[in-house]
Amino acid sequence: MKISLHSIPLWSRAYSVYNDDDQASVLLYPELLLSPLNKSIVIKTSDSSDVVSVGEYKVKTSLSSTLQSIFDKYGDITSESKLQSLSTRTYHLETLAKVVIELQSTPLHRLSESRAGEILAIVKDIETAKIRAGWLRSTLEDVVEATRFIKKRDTVVMDKEACEQGLLLAKQEMEISMKKLAEKEKEMNEFRERLMKTTGKLGSLEMKRTCLDKRFVFLTSKVEKFHGQSVFKDIL
Repeated sequence: MKISLHSIPLWSRAYSVYNDDDQASVLLYPELLLSPLNKSIVIKTSDSSDVVSVGEYKVKTSLSSTLQSIFDKYGDITSESKLQSLSTRTYHLETLAKVVIELQSTPLHRLSESRAGEILAIVKDIETAKIRAGWLRSTLEDVVEATRFIKKRDTVVMDKEACEQGLLLAKQEMEISMKKLAEKEKEMNEFRERLMKTTGKLGSLEMKRTCLDKRFVFLTSKVEKFHGQSVFKDIL
């Protein structure tokens, strides 16, 4: 059940109704809490069958293993907290566990910059209650920066792929052009050889023609003086 957000205090100021003197306390009345994860008011009731103990805190079973892991690694992160209410500290710890679970189950490329910034704000609010969450905040600051640049990186990746494809096509085109050029150069070399042979043949023929012309003139001079006349005309 969700209720409008208007005129509701910040989630960090919301309080649940517990009997803090009783370690096995349960919710006496429906609890009105502003969920920092979905920015909406959520009506919650306690179900003792869904609650387990993590240290002095009674938390939801679905969050207990994550919270226990946090305590195992970082100790009691609420030891310096100024919050007097056990239920309020429990709420903050459950919120922190939810944040951790969300981050563990969400790939970076599916985490928007706005959502990452929202989670970072939640963790900072938890820190204002003197709950040690700096270990998560420092990581989240890097995550926020990463989400800010991931789209730009994806654009660069696409541009790089297009560039690589262009380079591949250009190389293929160059190889084809070089092959054609080699073929043309081979044809030109063959043409030059044929031209040189033809030129040599032409020179030889011109020299032969010149020699034949000279011989023809010589022979003609020897024959024409007898043209149309009897060879023995002037003998007697």
